[in-house]
Amino acid sequence: MQRPQLAALLAVLACSCVPYKNPPLGDIQKLATLSDVMDSQATIADPMWSKIGEHKYEDKDWAAFRDVSERIQATAGRAKELGVQMKKPPRFGELADKLGAAAAALGKATEAKDADLASQALTDMKATCKACHSELR
Repeated sequence: MQRPQLAALLAVLACSCVPYKNPPLGDIQKLATLSDVMDSQATIADPMWSKIGEHKYEDKDWAAFRDVSERIQATAGRAKELGVQMKKPPRFGELADKLGAAAAALGKATEAKDADLASQALTDMKATCKACHSELR
């Protein structure tokens, strides 16, 4: 196999290994597994981490933040529900609530178009995800 073909094949294989779930808001409650919820959260929120620390956002950023706020609040609630069903430790529910609260704060920052508050909310969301993964994974 030639080098360009091998590179293309490896790229396809790598992409197929990355979980990508991007449900619309109305479908989040239908997610049946915690794995699906976590994959959705990563797909929805991870692209926003690069926005942390910026002091000015464009209209497209505010629109994205609004969407992220709504969907992460929904996935956090769904994660908590599934965590109860799976008998996850209480800390799991606490972190789900904390993620939902940070996502709500992002929504409020978006309404006010307050870049510093938006950046802080994103920072809090990312820290909560990291805490959950390090403590409970």
